[in-house]
Amino acid sequence: MEVARLAIGDISAGDSFSFDTLVSEEMVDRFAAITGDISPLHMDDNFAAQRGFKRRVVHGALIGGLVSRLIGVHLPGMNCLLINMNLKYPSPAYTNENVRVTGTVEQVSVPANSMSLQVTVLSLERQSTVARGKVALAFTNER
Repeated sequence: MEVARLAIGDISAGDSFSFDTLVSEEMVDRFAAITGDISPLHMDDNFAAQRGFKRRVVHGALIGGLVSRLIGVHLPGMNCLLINMNLKYPSPAYTNENVRVTGTVEQVSVPANSMSLQVTVLSLERQSTVARGKVALAFTNER
């Protein structure tokens, strides 16, 4: 995978990028190990089922990490810094579920050297939105 190198002048409102990825049990286990968030809702299928969920629920912050990947790798890539992320989680993401992460440029401000994106994360199996929101970023100077 190559990291995009888009500059602010390369991007316009309405530009969009998506990628699909599997949120595996291993990914959730590794995220839990890194963060220490070992809530049984994230770690135990039986516990999650007793609470009314299909199986283990993916950490919301892990979903936010996929949004960070969208920005830092694809749109715009290496020339930016995430400033603010505001996500809502209308339905859970589950382990071993394919999701599509999409960002659409909402606004570009050349004078402020910044842009904002609308983002969505969709469960491909259930066609259900697991996260949506807005992200603001600033462009960094190339060195």
